[in-house]
Amino acid sequence: MSARASLPALALASVAVLAVLYAGLCKALLFHGLEYFHTDFYSFLEMSRSLFQYGELLRDNAYAHNAAIHNFYLLLAFAPLTLPLGAYGLILGLVLLHAIAVVRVTFAPSLDLAGRVAVLGAYLGPIAYAVFDNSLVGFHPELCYPPLALLLALDLREGRSRRAILATALVVLVKEDGAVLSASILVAHFVLRLLALGGAASARDRRRVAPAAAWSLAALGLVFVAGLVLLWAMGRALPEGQLTAETRVLDSLRNVVRAIEGRGLLRDNLRWGLVGYLVVGLLTLLTLRRRLPRGLALLVVSSPLLVSVLVVASGSYRFRYMLWPHRLAALHALAIACVVLASPAAAGVGRRAVARVLSLVALSWTLQIVALDRAEGYSLWSRLWAPALMKGEGTRASGLPPAELRFLRCLGRRLPPGLPVSSTGDLHPVFHRQSVVFEAVEAQAWRPPRLRVVPAASVPRDPAFCRDPGVGTLAVDAECALVPLVAGCRD
Repeated sequence: MSARASLPALALASVAVLAVLYAGLCKALLFHGLEYFHTDFYSFLEMSRSLFQYGELLRDNAYAHNAAIHNFYLLLAFAPLTLPLGAYGLILGLVLLHAIAVVRVTFAPSLDLAGRVAVLGAYLGPIAYAVFDNSLVGFHPELCYPPLALLLALDLREGRSRRAILATALVVLVKEDGAVLSASILVAHFVLRLLALGGAASARDRRRVAPAAAWSLAALGLVFVAGLVLLWAMGRALPEGQLTAETRVLDSLRNVVRAIEGRGLLRDNLRWGLVGYLVVGLLTLLTLRRRLPRGLALLVVSSPLLVSVLVVASGSYRFRYMLWPHRLAALHALAIACVVLASPAAAGVGRRAVARVLSLVALSWTLQIVALDRAEGYSLWSRLWAPALMKGEGTRASGLPPAELRFLRCLGRRLPPGLPVSSTGDLHPVFHRQSVVFEAVEAQAWRPPRLRVVPAASVPRDPAFCRDPGVGTLAVDAECALVPLVAGCRD
């Protein structure tokens, strides 16, 4: 690549990386504003570091041994970030993955400038940010699917077999259905290869592609089955009463059957969820211009197995949460992969082509903003306006008395890392460096809380604890040795 030709790529890479970093900053500010308080966020945080802190594999304080529920093994790779940074390590890990993905796109030799803009326009749109934000849960391993799928699709497009195998392995380690997502991307890849051979292709050419497709898909099928067997074995090896994947899957399948049979609300929830999947796929593919029919055909051919798995995964929730951001992540990842695979080969810069792609990106983003607002009531601007987020405006933190918030943040800084802590009123984001215990599922925690933030008017529940009056409406019950640390935060 000449210096002159590389300038547009460098400029595009700079813009894309800045966009990713800005999104990461907003997410970090949202967390600082106490926005991410769902149990799952802190479960994943505990899982990422439990093996290194306590020698327990994928253990948390809400669901106990998660190795019997899901294969979230990629979380272990976040430990170098979460051990020193707590919850911010999860956010930073996601940001790094996305930054690697967009840089890879901007220097992809198989895409011209218009193609790179089209892929980035599909990858960095409002729906992508809503998935990245995950405003209810805050973090989920499945949020790693879009960047990893993008890397896999580019490696397949450029014939980089070894790197494609590595990307596939990382996708598989995200969760047990990662093998299905990888297989779906491979289906799109091999369908395109067969179409590229055309009618004039020799039988030998076809015989070369077909076995490669069959072997690759068979291998991923075995990996998927092996993942399910591992879950089954973990469920048998762990204590009785432990929630297992087997229980959840059987419950989900029963609801799938009821929905297919046409039983009221279940069928309606399923139908609207599938409509949502269709809208996400279409709006993501819009940047393909004249290749839109090809991209849509690839998505239609490659998605049935993945959608089936997503439907079963949503069955235990009666299909009400099919459009949760982390449920959309896998489908959005497949749609992004289809954009990559369906994009035309590199053919020069072409300012008019870039302008046409930019107009389609603008159209796609506008429609996505409307769809998010109508379907989910998601306000993109309030989640992306960093100046307001820096002041805490519009966040849960702005609803707390300043003195109480300062007191809580002081506790979070002073208390030892890993200390078991519980708190009233979903205030646990300030204790992300500690080990958050949820009162509703305290029996699942491996250690009982040594400090509790409670309402000041409550009656002490543990006679072995000492009470500190705290600040405002908040008091603290804690082991007596910890009280000096608490008292220091009232000064």
